[in-house]
Amino acid sequence: MTKRILIVDDEPAILELIEYNLQGQGYEIKKAINGQMALDMANSEQFDLILLDQMLPKLSGIRVLKKMRSVGNLTPVIFLTAVDTEDSKVDGLISGADDYITKPFSIKELLARIEVVIRRTSKVEDKKTEFHLNRSMKSVVIDDTEISLTRKEYELMDFLLKNAGIVVSREQIFESVWGVNSDSQLRMVDIQISHLRDKIEKDTKDPQIIKTVHGFGYILEV
Repeated sequence: MTKRILIVDDEPAILELIEYNLQGQGYEIKKAINGQMALDMANSEQFDLILLDQMLPKLSGIRVLKKMRSVGNLTPVIFLTAVDTEDSKVDGLISGADDYITKPFSIKELLARIEVVIRRTSKVEDKKTEFHLNRSMKSVVIDDTEISLTRKEYELMDFLLKNAGIVVSREQIFESVWGVNSDSQLRMVDIQISHLRDKIEKDTKDPQIIKTVHGFGYILEV
């Protein structure tokens, strides 16, 4: 099946260059020239990948990505932008981007990175776990198996699901689930994550649902 890619950039020359090369590789291409247009298309159409600039009219690329992830849109995103600061790269990746490429860029490298991201996310999609919360029973259902949770485990799972695909810090988790922000109590987050993994992961030594992002926090991948 032909893979569909949305290219988002406000520079016509960049759009045409990327479109020409991607079409030559057999991809179906759609284009957006501002952030709001990109967000509307991303949430109303199916794409296998989005190439997203940072500096866009109407809505910045990072805002587009965060709004997508906030409504559960997990379409793979590669930032392709002239913004090359370390903070911007970290913010983009933590917000849910799959890769970050800075301009000027090599077409050959861009094509390779696109192929890698699509291949990786396609494999994840093939193995995707059926996953939802039973709010009345305060339990989680994974592949038709219902697993009972404690109150805190349920609240933690609920928070992670609402932020699926986004890296969340231990501080964010603690403040949301426990209602306060206390550095001295952050270890509670790790303990509850460990308890959850014991219940929902097939292999707690290699977790595939709740993953640790070292130095930043955790991400729920479902």
